[in-house]
Amino acid sequence: MFATIMLGGMFVNAVVQVGGVTDQLCASAACRDARSLVPWLVAGGCLVTILVVARLFGPVYVTPADGSWLLSSPLDRASLLRPRLTQILLAATVVTLATVGVGVVLAGTALTSAVAFAAATSLLATATAAAAAYAQEQDRRALATASQWVLVVVLWCAVLSIAVGEAPRMPLPAADHPASAVAVVVAAAAAVLAGTAAWRRLGRLRHRDVVTGGELTPGLSGALATLDLALAYDVVLSHRWKGRGSVRARRGGPGGALALVGSDVLRLRRSPQRLVVLAATAAVPYAATAAGAGRFVVLVAATAGFVACLPLLSGLRVMARGPSLARAMPFSSAVAQAATAAVPTVAALAYGMATAAAMRQDVAADREAALLCGLAVGVAVAASGVRWVTRRPPDYSKPLIATPAGAIPTNLYGSVIAGFDVLLLTTTPMLLAPDLRGASVSLALGAGVWAFLVSRSPAR
Repeated sequence: MFATIMLGGMFVNAVVQVGGVTDQLCASAACRDARSLVPWLVAGGCLVTILVVARLFGPVYVTPADGSWLLSSPLDRASLLRPRLTQILLAATVVTLATVGVGVVLAGTALTSAVAFAAATSLLATATAAAAAYAQEQDRRALATASQWVLVVVLWCAVLSIAVGEAPRMPLPAADHPASAVAVVVAAAAAVLAGTAAWRRLGRLRHRDVVTGGELTPGLSGALATLDLALAYDVVLSHRWKGRGSVRARRGGPGGALALVGSDVLRLRRSPQRLVVLAATAAVPYAATAAGAGRFVVLVAATAGFVACLPLLSGLRVMARGPSLARAMPFSSAVAQAATAAVPTVAALAYGMATAAAMRQDVAADREAALLCGLAVGVAVAASGVRWVTRRPPDYSKPLIATPAGAIPTNLYGSVIAGFDVLLLTTTPMLLAPDLRGASVSLALGAGVWAFLVSRSPAR
């Protein structure tokens, strides 16, 4: 308890200090307008996250053991599922309250207004989680999917308005303003109504509605126990395609190594939203430039592109984690991995070139330097993504480290920062020297890391 209080106090103090520093640095009108949208963007991001997690897990689910015998027995199914629903609603409320609280403090909002806004948002998050539980049945999930994409489009429009300099100024209302009380009352009423509807409908959930999320939790827990985020992504991806059932097979196409490139193109035809998300992410560095990020827009652009480009690397992930598949190819593993990384690399380079204009304002002094910085950002995105999906799993045959949690391999903790280490390595020269020389060094580092990672043999 003492450690929790101490670390929590340190975190709160750091957030307050950062909020004070941003108050001093944010002097322009465009920066103030963009900063006034931060609480709304954080609140919308929390709601989108709740809908995504709810679609992934149910949100109400049971363990495989419970699903194998309790749901099949003549018992009251609702009494088994009510504790799960209660835990989910409490988790959504507490996490949203903490996250939105950090967002409003960083935006420099008054304490009373911040408390009212965080309370209303947490109640709205409770209503969102309860509505997702109400729509959990197989024939009602389209409603949750549509709501998720509507929120994503609204958030992207807000980011785009900041990027083009047309962001509306939307400060939070004061705590004694009638709008604050109305917002809290409406959010509380929505939480009560949605929670009551979900509570009454628990008995109608079928076996297939609540077992699917329970089948995902053991694999996800095992992947997170080893701090392997890429393996956790593999589990989620497998769960998603298992729910879809099957895809239509297609014949024909190029031969040799180009067949692997063709498979990535076919994968994009099945899921074109991945490219759409990457293209939409190009608005993020422009919004950061408008908000006064300065030369740190390089880091923002690379991080946003890295996260958006990861879904494009599923083919390389299969090749890197399947050494038997790489050995079955009629060419070397380096050629196979380079072919599976070709399409994501081209997409990352296109993303980097799309962000070059954002570099022109605060990073590079002329057009040539801005274009080279954009190209270097694209190479950094590609190299960090390849690093993330080709990371070696923990090797328990090497010497172990004694910890209070037991013996662990030496490369276990490094798996958490895999990808981000290459991202920082390849963008640091541009941060230190935002000119042609720094961009050239970043470009050379990114290309060298990409070539080295692709040429490595898959993990055995």
